[in-house]
Amino acid sequence: MKSFISHSSMNNRGMALLITLAVVAILTAAALELARRAGDGAAFIKRSADHFSAREMALSGIELAKVILIRDAEIGDTDSVQDIWADSEKMLMAPLLLGYDPGNLTIKISDELGKIQINALLKEFPGHELNMDQALLWERFLDILISSDKSFDTRDPAEILNALKDWLDSGDDNAITGLSGAESQYYRSLDPPVVCPNAPMDRVEELFMVKGFPREILDAVNDKYGHDYSNISSFFTVYGMDRTDKSAPRFYWPGRININTADAAVLAGILPGGMENQAPELVDFRVQKGEDGRFFVNSLDREWYKRVIDLSPKEKRNFDSIIRYETFIFSVEARARIDNTQSVVKAVLRREKNSSGKWQCNVIQLMP
Repeated sequence: MKSFISHSSMNNRGMALLITLAVVAILTAAALELARRAGDGAAFIKRSADHFSAREMALSGIELAKVILIRDAEIGDTDSVQDIWADSEKMLMAPLLLGYDPGNLTIKISDELGKIQINALLKEFPGHELNMDQALLWERFLDILISSDKSFDTRDPAEILNALKDWLDSGDDNAITGLSGAESQYYRSLDPPVVCPNAPMDRVEELFMVKGFPREILDAVNDKYGHDYSNISSFFTVYGMDRTDKSAPRFYWPGRININTADAAVLAGILPGGMENQAPELVDFRVQKGEDGRFFVNSLDREWYKRVIDLSPKEKRNFDSIIRYETFIFSVEARARIDNTQSVVKAVLRREKNSSGKWQCNVIQLMP
């Protein structure tokens, strides 16, 4: 006997099946979405934890740099490219002191006083009197980098220098220096307008806001000296401030440059006119090693430069007035990595003796 199923019964069963499948599909989608969100949440938590750990590792790198610099000051009274803190190979192993894999933490220490101190162009702040030693340094430095072919490049270093002085100086009733200087009125007329601070620079990049300052200066340095600098802070700095009188609100930048760490481009500006091509010789002398490549053969005692270059008595006096052999301002970059998460912390440290006569390093600026 054949069983008989009505069309109505079949339709009801088909509808129930469709509803069941739809519910299963919704539940499956919900389960997948919940799993995805749970996975995203777990991934987010891991990324946050990795970022925190990487930043803490980088900060520990800054602390290790302090220890290295304090130890360096305790064993010597000069700072040079021959020191451990300046040796990239030795610093590569430094993270092992903290128990970190060198591949996960790198620490780079640089001497800020091996650079041209922008604010040293004036004798003091607030003020408007030019520091002539620094002005001559700037003129030589810019003249080396600006083409001597005036049919190609008509800029005059003195004109750039006048505008830079006006950017920094104060108390001169906005008097324009020379014919090429520029004060607030000029910068307000720009589109967009620019505020002329009439005060010390607090970041190197301000140089590009100064009237006439060559924006291609980085390329010029790289081309002339075979470097691959990515930032002009490699040879300019805003740090190095000191006090002229602790009872008066006047500050100054000594401007003396550490010839033990200065790059060839900076050394060329320090050297007397016509001797700039000997700057690479000074650089090579500092880093020359023996045949085994392990030890430096030249000691960088005071006046070591006399073994490389010949200066007249007058040139020597001028040279000695603008150089130094030690530093007290360092910049540190610590890079830490946890899996695919990286954290970079930069700091500027001031090394000095405390009231008890012991060396210490203080952070004067932290740039996460």
